[in-house]
Amino acid sequence: MNEGDKRYEQELYKTLSYSNEQFDKNVLFIASGALAISFAFVEKLVPNLEIAKQKDYLIDAWYFFGCVIFISLICHFISILSIRWSITNHQKKDFEKGMYRWNLATRILNFTMIIGLLIGIILLINFIKQNI
Repeated sequence: MNEGDKRYEQELYKTLSYSNEQFDKNVLFIASGALAISFAFVEKLVPNLEIAKQKDYLIDAWYFFGCVIFISLICHFISILSIRWSITNHQKKDFEKGMYRWNLATRILNFTMIIGLLIGIILLINFIKQNI
């Protein structure tokens, strides 16, 4: 691999790292924001939850947002473990196989966060729609 290819590959890794960091921040921001907005909505527009319709939608949305936040923390922890593992094992011949496992775990958790966030938002919108 020539010097230009090495620099290009390094730039791709930097871009990937930045993209992953932004993804984690955005998911955490959206889930936390949706959770806060739902609390504000309940406080302002549905002060008496006893008479609210479809309360299960709201409670389930809270569960989903909470789970997304928790999974985000797990994802961050796995990322730290992966980097530590990479530092120790980067010269071993089965390094690529090991990295594939770490990356697969991260991808699965990222996809799970996206789906959880989507479900939480849909549930929250349905609750709001029922109670406006």
